[in-house]
Amino acid sequence: MNGSFTGSYSENFKVAVRVRPPVDREIDPDHGFFSVVRVQDSSSMTIIEYMGIADNDYERELSLRENPSLGNYHTFTFDNVYDQNSTQEEVYEYSGKPAVQSVLEGYNATLIAYGQTGTGKTYTMEGFKFDLTDPQRGMIPRAVEDIFNYIESSDSSDLKFMVRVSYVQIYNEIISDLLKIDRTSLQIREEKKRGVFVEGLSEWAVRGHNEIFALMDRGHTLRATASTKMNDLSSRSHAVFIVIVEQMNTTDEGNEIRVGKLNIVDLAGSERVRVTGATGKRLEESKKINQSLSALGNVIAALTDAKARTHIPYRDSKLTRLLEDSLGGNCKTTMLAMISPAFDAFSESLSTLKFANRAKNIKNVARINEDVDHKALLRKYEVELKHLRGILEGKVDFAPDMQRVYELEEERRKAEADKEAAIEALEMRSREYMSEKEEKRRLEERIRMMNSQMLVGGKKVEESPQFLIALEERQMALKQEYEIKLQELDRERQQIEDDKAQIDRYKQLLLRQRDIMIALTVRLNERDETILLLQDELESLDKLNKQSEEALKKQYLRNEQLEKLLQLSGITVPKKEQLMFS
Repeated sequence: MNGSFTGSYSENFKVAVRVRPPVDREIDPDHGFFSVVRVQDSSSMTIIEYMGIADNDYERELSLRENPSLGNYHTFTFDNVYDQNSTQEEVYEYSGKPAVQSVLEGYNATLIAYGQTGTGKTYTMEGFKFDLTDPQRGMIPRAVEDIFNYIESSDSSDLKFMVRVSYVQIYNEIISDLLKIDRTSLQIREEKKRGVFVEGLSEWAVRGHNEIFALMDRGHTLRATASTKMNDLSSRSHAVFIVIVEQMNTTDEGNEIRVGKLNIVDLAGSERVRVTGATGKRLEESKKINQSLSALGNVIAALTDAKARTHIPYRDSKLTRLLEDSLGGNCKTTMLAMISPAFDAFSESLSTLKFANRAKNIKNVARINEDVDHKALLRKYEVELKHLRGILEGKVDFAPDMQRVYELEEERRKAEADKEAAIEALEMRSREYMSEKEEKRRLEERIRMMNSQMLVGGKKVEESPQFLIALEERQMALKQEYEIKLQELDRERQQIEDDKAQIDRYKQLLLRQRDIMIALTVRLNERDETILLLQDELESLDKLNKQSEEALKKQYLRNEQLEKLLQLSGITVPKKEQLMFS
């Protein structure tokens, strides 16, 4: 950036322009790059409309140098102009830091990034990563750093702070909570004292920048993005990151409370379908984006109309409705318009500059938000803490009346008829004691929880009692979780050992069964062999018996034949010889 900050802090609507450096796709490897933007100083710039017929950047630059009349020069003046060499630190120092300071004073402030897709809006607002040591960190991490540095450097212990954040997205005219995935299709409401707000939007109490960065990382995973010809990671939704800083100063007169609200708005980029090549779902997204940005232009046109129009079309889109307080309301607003220096982007850049130039005439009426209706959460916490402490101080540690107990016991022994009454009296005293003890514990827990969300000035966040309490609770939770996991591992180890022992028993049983089966098989084989031998012997005996029977039959036949022959021959054979024949 050239020069120093210009303009007064009393102006409630300021406009700055940032020209980003050329990207690789805009630089011709053969003919170089010709910038159509000229930054004169820290508040004025000129964009050149080339009227010649050159085919490339080198020829355009050469022809304009030889004949300046070939260019139509559009000059603009803004509160701040940042050239291609400006750093993130410079942009924040002159356009972001004043807004943060206003928030710490109790004002509402808004930072709006506007421009064609691919001109560096998200980079300016966030940078590449949320790291306080990164020189390229953007508006959000630097604003968060300043807020907590202010809290830590506060020199009064009577100052108490509470910081809350929210993250909302408008995608295709649908409002959703980027920190609560189940909260979609949220509605915008308006109250006289509270102003315009998103109903049901979650708020997260934070104690340090690391907690905010963790919430932003969570929101980034849910935000709608896509790749186009103009940008590898184009935002397809409008996103608003909200930081609310409450501070309460305890004085002799009472408690003074101021509430500052910072809206950091990263708009989706305006785009031409012909250039981005959007089709299908991307085309529908582009229509919704351009429609809401057109409604934003209409609101700015109405706010800056010389005729002082009574109707401002805030309700034409969710975006303009959400930004109603930031545009013409109770807010200190800074709009950062981003443009490309490339010749191909001239029409979009000129349109952005005209839009920003028209917005310069918006008049906001900013007021310090001093709490007078007990709406601030810090005030509610303080009132409730006083009430709870009063209740707690009124409670005395209950000690059972032992003398009365002895008397009741004596009465019980003396009169059996009063036995039930004495027992009931004892039980009632015990219940009262336990009830008092439980109520005291709840009050102490409530006080500890509320104190843990309040930050005390004059101390580093990491050294505050609230942070140490939260850290101790986290350590105890981690220790308990670790012990539970150790117990689960021991149970699993014991189960594995039991299973192993059971498997060994099954193995031994199977081995014994195998041995028994082998022995049975051997015995069966021996029995089969014995049976075969016996069968062979039986067959041999049967064969011998058959042979003996056949021999006897033959002998008997021969005897009969011999006897017949003897009879025919007239020979008488004595019985003794017959017997011999037979």
